Amino acid sequence: MWIVKGLLAMLFIFAGLNKLFLPKPKLIDKGMKGLINIEEHQIKIIGVLEVLGVIGLILPSLLHIYPILTGISALCLGLTMIVAIRIHSQLKLSILPNIIILALCISVAYWTFM
Repeated sequence: MWIVKGLLAMLFIFAGLNKLFLPKPKLIDKGMKGLINIEEHQIKIIGVLEVLGVIGLILPSLLHIYPILTGISALCLGLTMIVAIRIHSQLKLSILPNIIILALCISVAYWTFM
C-alpha cells in the first residue's frame, strides 16, 4: 500500500505545486486542459487542497498518529478526481487517467479503513 500512496503523493504534489506556482496559460500548455474554464484563484485553491491532501495521505500513516486521516485524505483526493472526471467529460477530454487515479484513491481508503 505504501507504493500506491507514494505514487499518489508524487502525482498530487506535482500537480498541486504546479497549480500553486505556475500561471494558468503555462498549466494549459503543460497539458492541464481541464483548467481552461477555471479562474486563476480557483486553480490556486485546488493546488493548496492537493498539497494538503498529500500531507494527509502520508504523515498520519508514517507517524502512526490518527492513521484514519490517511483514508479520509484519500477519499478527499478521490473527490477531486470525480470533479475532474466531470470537467473532462464536459470538455470532451480523456477521463481514463482520472478514473485510474480515483480507483487508486479508493483502494487506499479501503485498505486504511479495513
